[in-house]
Amino acid sequence: MPRVFYIALGAAVGVVTVRRAARAVSTLTPQHLAGSLVESVQDFLADVREGMAEREDELRQALGLDDTGPDDTGDARGAGGPPGADAPGIPGARSA
Repeated sequence: MPRVFYIALGAAVGVVTVRRAARAVSTLTPQHLAGSLVESVQDFLADVREGMAEREDELRQALGLDDTGPDDTGDARGAGGPPGADAPGIPGARSA
């Protein structure tokens, strides 16, 4: 009777070991590793973009760039053009 128990136990341990080894080998394939690397990089880039957006909002508030002008156009400069477009003496600026 003890022999049957040990044979069954050995077979069960063998099956479990082979299945775990096969699972470990499948996770180490180049496709799986590349997929997990791509996912990690995408998560990292999403976190960086989120942090950049938060910091940009903080800077805009600190510099007062989110304040609307008297004409309520949503543009703090009021002119609606690119910064420095009407500035004299700047190369590429429009002349008045």
